[in-house]
Amino acid sequence: MALATTRGKKAALVALATRREENKTRERVDNSRLCAGSPMHFDCLSCGADIQVPESYTTRPNLCDECQALKDLGWLE
Repeated sequence: MALATTRGKKAALVALATRREENKTRERVDNSRLCAGSPMHFDCLSCGADIQVPESYTTRPNLCDECQALKDLGWLE
């Protein structure tokens, strides 16, 4: 799936607003209840989306791919 930023700033910001609204009611994953070896789950600090990384991750991600692309372009405030 292509990032929303490929459709322009306006479309990307509309997609961000949609993700924020959809993720308000998303069920959060409790990492402490997962089996050993399970992927770890974190929330995007901007939109609240689920970020899934392998258990052996070395740095905790703060932004999902979509929000990271917005930040890289200077569109995320």
